[in-house]
Amino acid sequence: MKKLIFTLLCLLMTIGMAAQRPNQEQGKRKEFSPEAYRQRMESFIAKEACLSNEEQEKFFPMLREMMEAQRKLMEQEREIMMSGKEAKTEADFEKIIKKTTELQVENRKIEVTYYKKFYKVLTWEKIYKVRVAITKFNMHALRNFAPRNNKQWQHHNRQPQKK
Repeated sequence: MKKLIFTLLCLLMTIGMAAQRPNQEQGKRKEFSPEAYRQRMESFIAKEACLSNEEQEKFFPMLREMMEAQRKLMEQEREIMMSGKEAKTEADFEKIIKKTTELQVENRKIEVTYYKKFYKVLTWEKIYKVRVAITKFNMHALRNFAPRNNKQWQHHNRQPQKK
């Protein structure tokens, strides 16, 4: 479950990074198409999880529905976390943590509900393969959209020094 949440967060971050990364060949920002991204993701998932055409037709609308519901919760969580900039007291921070934790629990409930729906179309093995495929796709997407010459990015991703 944690991997799916991480994967979905990565997906949203990837979309944001793709929209901000300049196109190095033309000196302009590269055009991002959510529809093209979704199609690439679904194609990758179908291949990795060995989904038949019939399974794809039934499964992907449910997956999109689940991801949309989770995206809305993640947006709410992000907004609440951003409100921490104005927080002053321990009570303010406690409220933020409680609200974000409640949203994360709600996110898990959504997953459980949709996994039961997925099982009406796919086997548990294929559901597992879908989760792995989503993780792989997002990791590839993050690598492709990661800035190459940004010193701040390099600083955060450097290996710890051995003593």
